[in-house]
Amino acid sequence: MGFDDGNAYRRNGVGDCVRIMRVSAGINDDGVARFARVVKCVDDCAFAAVLHRPYFDAELAREFCDRFIDLRQRLTAVDLRIAFTEQIEIRSVDDEHAHALAFAGRKRRPWGKTAGMPDLLISASAPEAGFSIVAGITTDLVRETQARHELSPTATAAVGRLVTGAALLGAGLKGRERISLQISGSGPLRSIVADAWLLDDERIGARGFAKVPHADLPLNERGKFDVAAAVGHGSMQVTKSHEAGQPYVGIVPLHSGEIAEDIASYLVNSEQIPSVVALGVLADPNGVKAAGGVIAQLLPGADERAVAALEERALLMPPITKMIAEGSDAHALLHALAGPAQLRAHRTVDVRFACRCTREKVETALLGLGADELRKMARERTETEATCEFCKKMYVFTSDEVVELATRLRKA
Repeated sequence: MGFDDGNAYRRNGVGDCVRIMRVSAGINDDGVARFARVVKCVDDCAFAAVLHRPYFDAELAREFCDRFIDLRQRLTAVDLRIAFTEQIEIRSVDDEHAHALAFAGRKRRPWGKTAGMPDLLISASAPEAGFSIVAGITTDLVRETQARHELSPTATAAVGRLVTGAALLGAGLKGRERISLQISGSGPLRSIVADAWLLDDERIGARGFAKVPHADLPLNERGKFDVAAAVGHGSMQVTKSHEAGQPYVGIVPLHSGEIAEDIASYLVNSEQIPSVVALGVLADPNGVKAAGGVIAQLLPGADERAVAALEERALLMPPITKMIAEGSDAHALLHALAGPAQLRAHRTVDVRFACRCTREKVETALLGLGADELRKMARERTETEATCEFCKKMYVFTSDEVVELATRLRKA
C-alpha cells in the first residue's frame, strides 16, 4: 500500500490514491482494476479509508490485478475524531457492510451472520479440479419481480428460481449478448420466462414473469413450494442472442419441473456440459426472505469424477436459502460448493431488476397489427394502453398517435 506525497490540491498529508498490491506479487504498478465498492475519506488534516473488500482466500485473491482507489471521489468527510494517519485501517472482512456501518458510527451487524446481503454474482474457476463456478445472491431481484407481478407464493418460487438461473448463466455474457429461458408446461403457471443481459461491465440486468402470476398450489409432502406441479410437463427453451449472427436456440424436455434440475438437464443434453445447479427462493406471506443459487460446470477435458465430487458436496450443502437467510454471501455459496478446490477469480458483478422495454419497441409491436386494425382501434377508443409483460410499465397512445402509426405504415 502506498500514498502519494501530496494530492491534486497540492496539500500534503493526504494522498490521492491507495494502491492495494496483489497478494503474492509484491509491488507491481502495471494493472489497475476497479474493485473497491466504497471509500469513505478525507479532510485536509486526517485520512481514513474503509476498503469494502469481501473475503477471499490467498489463491482466489492472487488472480486479481492491483486494486486502485481514487480518493478524489469523496463521499463523506472523515470523522475528526480520527486525527492521525496512523489510524488507517484496511482489512478483509466477510461482510463488506460491517466496515461501512462502523465507520459511519452506527451499530454494525455481527460479522459472518449478516442478513440482507446485497445482490451480487461472483464467478471463478478451478482448473486443477476441472470446473468453473458462479454463485449469487438475488434476493432483491426476486423481491422486485414478485412485487411488480403480484406473484403468488408458488409462482414466486418458480419465477424466482428461473430468473436467478438466468442471472447466473448471464455472468458469462460479453458485450451485447443476452440469454433467455422460457419454460412452457402443462401446470397452472402455463409458462414462465426470464432473461439476463449486461447493463455494463459491472452490472447484469435480469427480469422474469409468469403467464398466470396468481396460480398457486398447496405445499408438497416435504413442506416445500410445489414448483414441479405448478410447472407440469413440457419443455425448456434457451435462447442466446449474440452481437452478430443468428441467435442460438436449444429446446429440451423438462426433467422434473423443479427449475434447477431442468437447467442442469439443458446444459448436459443441449450444450454437453455436465453441471451441478442449486437454486432457491425462501418466501412467506410477508414476501421474499432470501434467494440465490450456484452453478458449477465441468471444464473441457475434465475427469467425470469432478462431477461426482461436485454432486456429493451439493448433497452435503445446507439449503441455499437457509445459508443466505443466516448471512452467507455469494463467496460463502461459492466455497460451499467448490469445497477445498483452489479457485481462480474471474469476475464480480452486481445484479438487479431491469427491463428492455421502450416506447419505440411498443410502437413496433403496434405497427405489426396492420394499418386497418390501428385505424379501428383509434375509432373505438380515445386511448390505447400497452403494458410490458416483464416490468408492468404502461405505455399510453392517444387516438391521434395511433392514426399517425397507421399513416406511417401505409406510407411505408
